[in-house]
Amino acid sequence: MTSSASAASPASAAVPPNWIDNRHPLGRLIAVLLAVEPLRRLMFLQARQLIIRTAEGRGIAWRARRQVLLRQAEPLLAASRNPHTGTPAYFRARFHAYQQGNLCWQAACEAEQATDAMALRVWPDEALTPSQAQQRLRQAIFAAIEPSLQGRPLRDALDLGCSVGVGTLALKHWLEQRQQAAVNVQGLDLSPEMLAVARVRDAGQEIHTWHHAAAEATGLPDACMDLITLQFVCHELPAAATRAVLAEAFRLLRPSGVIALVDQDPGSAVIRRLPAPIATLLKSTEPYLEDYFRLDLPAALAEAGFQAVRGEACDPRHRVLVAVR
Repeated sequence: MTSSASAASPASAAVPPNWIDNRHPLGRLIAVLLAVEPLRRLMFLQARQLIIRTAEGRGIAWRARRQVLLRQAEPLLAASRNPHTGTPAYFRARFHAYQQGNLCWQAACEAEQATDAMALRVWPDEALTPSQAQQRLRQAIFAAIEPSLQGRPLRDALDLGCSVGVGTLALKHWLEQRQQAAVNVQGLDLSPEMLAVARVRDAGQEIHTWHHAAAEATGLPDACMDLITLQFVCHELPAAATRAVLAEAFRLLRPSGVIALVDQDPGSAVIRRLPAPIATLLKSTEPYLEDYFRLDLPAALAEAGFQAVRGEACDPRHRVLVAVR
């Protein structure tokens, strides 16, 4: 694995921060607290209130935007659902302070705002607007991917775990600007509610297809993609599901195709030193974080058959792992 000086080493991926590690006293204490259901529900409520209050204080119209998206997306739900797609048990977990996880309108209609809030958290001391922070975040991600593309043009790209399409549309715009030609970009997600919101956000119908399917069982043909991205997906998967998704991505990519994983950086000092109260709230809303921090993703990519694996810290909190089929 090649890396920038600030990228996480493969070894660091196997050593979770002490607040997430159930074998560490702090991590174990947090796990015990979260096992008490009334307390867990209280933490969910506190997490939501903190997220919304902080976001609106930074200029994100959280609640107003939620109502607009819900009104526009509800009529698109049936067209966004594939009746043949099953929902794996792991996807029914209680993500992000939602009792129904990602399978509800509240999660779908707040995902855009949450993504903007996440971008703002990367640079808390800078006076950025949500759109400026989002643009800076995506530019850093794509700059980290570019060296593995070796300047070659791409025809087809797939954003796995696309949520409401924030990263999918950014990917489309970057690729077409990069090569001054049309690129067939598709998005895939397990939540039909998320996909209905993605269709609303994609008002110009720029994305070729929004697929309702599991990332480990897409139903797409072999060797049909030149680039596959997973943007902030792996930390929401148990390790076994991540390995299955990497195997599926390997099947979908053409020879010399590229996969790019964007997610939390296990070597980030910001993440590893989170204050205990914030860490507790985060752990209460992310059920697979320990799996994510324990999994050696560069090794998992190699085990799936990928080559030329490299990692790069794209900002103070996140890294990009890129590999070639």
